[in-house]
Amino acid sequence: MAISEGKTPDALRRQFLEIFHQIARHKHRYDVFRDFVILAATALHNGAMMDEARETEYVNTTGGYAREDIESFPKLLAILVELLQPEPRDILGPLYMELEIASREQGQFFTPPELSDLMAAMNFGPDLLKPLETAPFITVSEPACGAGGMILSLVKVLIEEGHDPAERLWAHCVDVNRLAALMCYVQLSLWNVPAEIVVGNSLTLETREVWHTPAHHLGFWGARLARRDAEAGQGDASPAPAEQEAAPDTSQSEPTEDSAPSFDVQLPGEQMDFGF
Repeated sequence: MAISEGKTPDALRRQFLEIFHQIARHKHRYDVFRDFVILAATALHNGAMMDEARETEYVNTTGGYAREDIESFPKLLAILVELLQPEPRDILGPLYMELEIASREQGQFFTPPELSDLMAAMNFGPDLLKPLETAPFITVSEPACGAGGMILSLVKVLIEEGHDPAERLWAHCVDVNRLAALMCYVQLSLWNVPAEIVVGNSLTLETREVWHTPAHHLGFWGARLARRDAEAGQGDASPAPAEQEAAPDTSQSEPTEDSAPSFDVQLPGEQMDFGF
């Protein structure tokens, strides 16, 4: 893209921060970052599946900014796309921590991408992915997803093993913090990962919002998972996708599929970006 002009990742990161700090300087940096994530998530979601309630939130969010500030948000998204392009890794989490807007009092920390990569390499090597030799796909559940760093590291492992994540992986991600969940949604959407992101509490099973990535809709994953569960006699333990996506909480024909069962993975408990 012309905005980067061949810049290195470090230069792109600095450019992101430079543009970010120029937006609505009278607002708290947390509010600006949150609104950027909301706008990016809504644009990605409604480009594939229009939701009027989310569109209303989008319009209301932009209403608090001057025109020049609104025009800066797409520039941030363009830089994020470029930062994500080299490999699947958490970009938003480290940026959030660098801006020092995380709530340390609530134990809010994002796992460094290098640690996520190490955990993924240890837990998702060729042996664990062996079921993909016969199963059409695997599903994974991340009960405290944060910005999606662990899922992105798993995506990296799948690609290195020669698998297409858009066809061989479906992820169910939950986080109690809405901003973190939407950060996860944005990054998984940009990496074309079929996923269901839930804003809720894994411990109490509370669900406040449900966001499906564009890859989920475009890949007919609702039908694929329903067929898998029907063939397994509902014996599969992975979470079933919600039939409808909940409204924002601000206070199809199906391609043929092999009959082999899918393989379900529970991510290790160490990936707890937010305390309950």
